[in-house]
Amino acid sequence: MSHTPNYDAKIKALLDATPLGERTCPLTGETWNFDERELAWCRQFNAPRLDYSPRTQMKILGGFRSMFEIFWNKHAFSGESILAYVHPDSPVRVVSDLEAHEFDPTTVSSAQADIDLTVSTLSIIQGILPHVPIGARREWRGIFNTIGVGLINVEDSYMVFSAVQVKRCLYCYYALEDSEDMVQSIFHVASTNCFGCSQVNRMYSCVFAIESRDCMNGSFIYDCRNCEYVFGGVNLRNKKYIWFNEQLTKEEWEQKRSAVDLSCWSVFEEQRKALHGLIAHSVIPENFNHNSPDCTGEYLIDCVRSQDCFYCIECTDCFHLEGSRGGQSCAYVCAVWPASNTWMSAVIEDSNDVKYSFYCSKSQGIEYCYNCHDCEYLFGCVGLHKKKFHIFNKPYTEEEYWKKVDALKCGMLGRGEYGMFFDQEWSPAGMQFSHSAFWYEMSEEEMRAFGAPMYDPDRGAVLAPKKGQEMSPLNIADVPDCIGDVEASEWVGKPFMDQEARRRWAVVPQEFAYLKAHKLPFPREHYSSRLRRQIQMLNLIDTEETICASCQKHLRVHKNKTFKNRKIYCQLCYLKYLETR
Repeated sequence: MSHTPNYDAKIKALLDATPLGERTCPLTGETWNFDERELAWCRQFNAPRLDYSPRTQMKILGGFRSMFEIFWNKHAFSGESILAYVHPDSPVRVVSDLEAHEFDPTTVSSAQADIDLTVSTLSIIQGILPHVPIGARREWRGIFNTIGVGLINVEDSYMVFSAVQVKRCLYCYYALEDSEDMVQSIFHVASTNCFGCSQVNRMYSCVFAIESRDCMNGSFIYDCRNCEYVFGGVNLRNKKYIWFNEQLTKEEWEQKRSAVDLSCWSVFEEQRKALHGLIAHSVIPENFNHNSPDCTGEYLIDCVRSQDCFYCIECTDCFHLEGSRGGQSCAYVCAVWPASNTWMSAVIEDSNDVKYSFYCSKSQGIEYCYNCHDCEYLFGCVGLHKKKFHIFNKPYTEEEYWKKVDALKCGMLGRGEYGMFFDQEWSPAGMQFSHSAFWYEMSEEEMRAFGAPMYDPDRGAVLAPKKGQEMSPLNIADVPDCIGDVEASEWVGKPFMDQEARRRWAVVPQEFAYLKAHKLPFPREHYSSRLRRQIQMLNLIDTEETICASCQKHLRVHKNKTFKNRKIYCQLCYLKYLETR
């Protein structure tokens, strides 16, 4: 039996009359083919598809997912300084995570609204948002001696983002599952004592490893598996004592390695460029998917029947899903961990039957909700915990709830509003610091076209000096080339200016101690610039058409900003190629 019969009749008629074929996105002007596959997803979720292209829709949703930024903001009630992933100029107000979970909007009249079918539903919801603060750092549980954002079971770490079950990590993003002692690394799983690594799994004591797994004591490697003592290697399997893809004896390798001092910035950069040159003359697989049958996309691990997805683990029957784990029957969603039957949403955890919602967990049957947790059957609610049958943060009987939701959805559908997402100004991270800005390489002009406000990236700088202790930024060019020559009293904890990022930064004592102990160079830019550069070495979300350089098969592959002129093989040809290595 339908709870919303009037809406159901209207949406059925609308979907029955929806034409297939080419469409033009009104926001970006790009064209795409709206086919039976997309229409089937609309029918499954009983929802319309706006004229936005899939790429545009995912940019909108990804604009609400934070990456690796943190700022000094002001506590919503006390005005005291608080570290948050929300920029200080954002209209989103912040409190500690504990306070956010204890805050009850149903006791605050300004945080509630009456139903008014004559006005925009989204405007009513967004009118509530300024009156309900969110948690400053999304710390869920098991956080000890750590500073970061989006954390579960993290210990003794500093500047870690989207991290689950890790220890002693520093400047890391997407750090997962028993990673320990990782520094300046992204997308790493079960890895230990590595520096500058990107998209790695089960690695130990490696430096600047990319797209690799199950390696030990490797430096400047790309697409290597089960290797040891490799310095400069690409497309290697089960190898040992390799120097830039040349087989050496143990003695030859150790002699060469002892002559390379990676604690000097100039030497480190020379090796990085040498690896880039080696990659340019090597073979790249059409994708880095693993054990994901009947799937399309990139960085899919143990996925099944999922199409056009990106960086997903153990996801089944999904469509346009990004940065997720454990998604089932989800479409047009950025980040679930896990969730099922979720549509047009962002940052959803352990939930089912969710539509047009942001940052919600342990909930089911919710629509147009923002920062709601442990809830059932909500519509247009903000900041609720353990509530049921609420609309605009006000309670209703079950019978009243469904009648009013039916009327609200009919009104939204009639205005062309049902299917739209929250305005970008309500993204806590801000689109310029979001998943979309990084993975889609969005320009400032493009983000403004999406309605995103642009913030001063240096406002709220974490390492800004206390009032009365300000000093002009030092010149990074004056720092000695080799870290052994760097005096901590002169350069550690002192401000520099990253001119490209327009942000102040400093090297903190624990970072300097790690770099010196491991004989690695003093950094030359803001940590976010370093991590962004590492992202640009991975495959991005946007795709391009090419052909297999071996068999000439037509391929659709994901673009790479750093390695543009790639020799790409289809999976079958790539596996044959590896057999000859």
